[in-house]
Amino acid sequence: MDQPQIISIGYTVPECSYSQQEIFSALRYPSKYRRIFTGGGIEKRHFSVPLEELMSLSWQQQQDRYIEQATMLSEKAARLCLEGRDPADIGCLVFCSCTGFAPGPTIAHYLAQRLGLPPTVYFANIIGQGCESGFPGLKRAADFTIANSKQALVVNCELASLTYFPEPLTGDERIPDPENHWELLRSNSLFGDAAAAVLVGSDDDWRHPLIIHTETHTNFDYLGDLGYTWRDGRLRVLLSRRVPELAPKVVGPAVLRALAYLGMPIESIDWWVIHAAGDTVLDNIRDALGLDEDQIALSRETMSRYGNTSSTSVGITGKRLMEENIKPHDTVAMLSVGPGMTGGCTILQFGGK
Repeated sequence: MDQPQIISIGYTVPECSYSQQEIFSALRYPSKYRRIFTGGGIEKRHFSVPLEELMSLSWQQQQDRYIEQATMLSEKAARLCLEGRDPADIGCLVFCSCTGFAPGPTIAHYLAQRLGLPPTVYFANIIGQGCESGFPGLKRAADFTIANSKQALVVNCELASLTYFPEPLTGDERIPDPENHWELLRSNSLFGDAAAAVLVGSDDDWRHPLIIHTETHTNFDYLGDLGYTWRDGRLRVLLSRRVPELAPKVVGPAVLRALAYLGMPIESIDWWVIHAAGDTVLDNIRDALGLDEDQIALSRETMSRYGNTSSTSVGITGKRLMEENIKPHDTVAMLSVGPGMTGGCTILQFGGK
């Protein structure tokens, strides 16, 4: 097969949405923590279940809702991505998520049934790789298309609301757990739910960017800084206060190796699609790479509209990028950050083969 391309992208968010002020009020944290919610550059977030309900769900109820909602949202994102194309042409379905479990059949199996994928479809599940899993998902799909001359569909679905970890109320206030510098409080101010789908294949449309190179970088010294852990039979977020400081240290080497391999200066990148992990993460990546604020504007807007939607973030921003005033031969650097800590860089190019 020719060099793989991103043929199309689709994304969706749940219907329930709330402003940061509404979320803060519902969680009933003391007023001195308000700015953590309202001062981080996020306007609203979407949740898979109503806010008042998600705080009372048991672990079993969370997982039941996860399977139901993840299947539904993933199907919607995939159909938006396919745009009426024949599902029979898809040879591989890659499903990525870190916010719930369907041990088998997987969400991918349910999704394939709903979409009408052929019985010969290959499945690949990337589970637990966190915010970074959009990168290996796209890489897995690109490798499949090269080896098998068939299209591959990547679906990322993250329902962070269904990993809500309850903190006790004392009177009318919820006193945040101080563990790891109030990681639950900080995560409750950041994450939202979404699903994104990417179709990888090959055609002659210059508006479908070529996947020309990928690089990844992991620093194993940071294994304990980001992800999930198990506590009292539930998923509990692991969110070190130093993640914004560490993010450019794992993204930067991946970017520099990718550009060196291609013989491209950093100034030759026309568009940047960066995981919208938070205001300070974006600031630090911008500064470390010497970018201008307008170069990360799309990623900043994604965060404002939806919050940190984990691995779906780059798909959402990528879809919005493909609707911008792209020119032939424009280049894109797509950056992911996640547990490990791991950074990924995918270089894309619009234009002829």
